[in-house]
Amino acid sequence: MSDAREVALNLLNRVEQSDSYINLLLPKVLAKSGLEDSDRGLVQELSYGTLRWRLQYDEFINQLTPGKTLSPKLRLCLQLGMHQLFRMRVPAHAAIHTTVELVKGFESNAAGLANAVLRNAERQGFDSLLNQSVQGKSELERIAIVYSHPNWVVSSLRAALAADGRETELEQLLEANNQTPEINLTALQDTDAANELEKRGVEKGEASPIGYVTHGNPEPLLRIPGVRVQDQGSQLVALALLSIGDKSGRWLDMCSGPGGKSAVLEAGIAKSGGHLDCIEPNEQRADLVRDALSHPEVSEVIVAPGQSAKPNSYDAILLDAPCSGLGSLRRKPESRWRKKPDQLPGLIKIQQELIEAAYKALKPGGFLAYATCTPTLSETNGQIAGLLERHPDLELLSAPDVLKLINPELHFPESRKLAQLWTHQHGTDAMFLALLRKP
Repeated sequence: MSDAREVALNLLNRVEQSDSYINLLLPKVLAKSGLEDSDRGLVQELSYGTLRWRLQYDEFINQLTPGKTLSPKLRLCLQLGMHQLFRMRVPAHAAIHTTVELVKGFESNAAGLANAVLRNAERQGFDSLLNQSVQGKSELERIAIVYSHPNWVVSSLRAALAADGRETELEQLLEANNQTPEINLTALQDTDAANELEKRGVEKGEASPIGYVTHGNPEPLLRIPGVRVQDQGSQLVALALLSIGDKSGRWLDMCSGPGGKSAVLEAGIAKSGGHLDCIEPNEQRADLVRDALSHPEVSEVIVAPGQSAKPNSYDAILLDAPCSGLGSLRRKPESRWRKKPDQLPGLIKIQQELIEAAYKALKPGGFLAYATCTPTLSETNGQIAGLLERHPDLELLSAPDVLKLINPELHFPESRKLAQLWTHQHGTDAMFLALLRKP
């Protein structure tokens, strides 16, 4: 058990120091750890849970260490101890003892402090610490601490919900962001993957018709040809474009890495004589796209920026643009701490460049799907409003209507042509989708 805690601590330290994403780093770390399955589960819960609740635990730690400066690794270790005390079925004595032992391994003179902080935390209790943390705070600050999201993220999500007629659902969304996500799978359309998954009793997804959900180790299922790990929101974005585009035409996935949507598009056009170009500027991510694809006669991966797309060349374009990523905070909890509001202007500029390149690359009569894995208004509604102002010839289609043809159980506000998926409502990442046609 102590080994699992040490693995979790080192994993969190690497995430913090290297800007790595935990969902990519964790499988590699576990593969090298030699831990039993039960301890692997402990590593996952410790690391993901501590990341999600970092802001709240920091508030508790600050209360219990007034005027003290803690090293980053000591603070991480105390966060791990807090998570075991307050959100895991770990006896308090075990949570405290193992945390203190961890501290002894890298900062022995701080072991007494760690012991005192955690014993005082146990003595005061979660409710008391939380009440003290939010005392005298504004409503925004209170919600940020209670649900462990930065203030600017809470504010951005609140504005996006209001634009979608969901003003009262902020706390439901933040709570959903803190849940452990199920592992979502895609069964590619031109394979026997769906039949094989159903034979094995794998649960069907509720949002996407090609989606499945597994609660155990997905590795055996990923050996089935045509099965991929992919959020159902991402599946729906690709399926929406497939439902309106000419499958025998020339297609472009403009920002294709790591290739999940590319694979869905390729499977959807493979039997209709279509061709798919996948543009990706990063060579390593381009390799991931190649690995995701199955039909070299149908698809080509091009290592280049999306802005280099050839004008007047494509019948259908998917632009899943680089964004702040606030729609995937369940799976990437570190994003809420890593993303900063001052990064938005740079992202918005890149999105605008890509949108303009996509407009130019479309043939007359072609379709554009603009998507982001964030609901932030400046990256979603604002980008489409700007595009239509610059190019009033574009026809904005009803993305909700298209998605409801794919799955009638999906619900969206009336009279909106832009579609915003929500984690707490649809069980997917909070993907945004706009569909447009060039005359």
